[in-house]
Amino acid sequence: MNRDILRQVSVILITIITLAVNGAATSLPLNNVTTQQLSDSYLVRFVPAGYVFAVWGFIYIGFIMFSVWQALPMNRENPRLRAIGWWYVIGSVANALWLVFWHYYMVEVTIVMMLTLLASLVYTVIVLNKQKASSFAESICVDLPFHIYIGWISVATVVNVTVLLNKWGLTDDVLGLWWAPILTFVAAALALSQRWLRRDTAYGMVIAWALYGVGVKQTQYGTSGMLPDAPALTALTTNVAYALLVILAVWWVFDMVARRRTA
Repeated sequence: MNRDILRQVSVILITIITLAVNGAATSLPLNNVTTQQLSDSYLVRFVPAGYVFAVWGFIYIGFIMFSVWQALPMNRENPRLRAIGWWYVIGSVANALWLVFWHYYMVEVTIVMMLTLLASLVYTVIVLNKQKASSFAESICVDLPFHIYIGWISVATVVNVTVLLNKWGLTDDVLGLWWAPILTFVAAALALSQRWLRRDTAYGMVIAWALYGVGVKQTQYGTSGMLPDAPALTALTTNVAYALLVILAVWWVFDMVARRRTA
């Protein structure tokens, strides 16, 4: 079989497998516990509210868009798709395995899977930024999904590490109310740096969405009595999320105006 065809078929198959594993985790669920129940079992501060995980819906749609686009005969020898295709396969395998290990409380192993996924996405985004899309359709079907994906996985990696530290016995006083504000500013810095270096608005918008969810989660903790109320942390994450949203939106508009003037 032609190597390009093998790559195209492999991307489609791993997308189907990844979506199937994610669906099974919710519908079965794996190990008789849902992903959300698992998340709630670790009382850490830097974690978004449940509704924020709806971003996976956009990521799944991105998987499908990318898989279909790269499978088109006209894209078989596309150098960008050649460069990232197998990395997508590696990242998707790590994604599926992460979910299995997560459901079986193997947090230490999930860190390995998460870092593998993050590394594959970092490489992919670097390649996509060096080799620009040849059309608007390609930028929507290839570039945009990966920018959204890496934005969420950046946050998910931090949450994963925080959960591991919590599992190792760090208390909420040590881990939460000191750790979460630091992570909030780090996340905001990442969002702004990617906008500055790569004009990546989608990445920062996902982080803003997640940070707002972290604030909502603090309110939920206080209401349920699971953790003490943390109004200062709620205010911080919420305000940083709003500030990011405004800055990124205005920055994007100014870029669009500048491009039209120079066109």
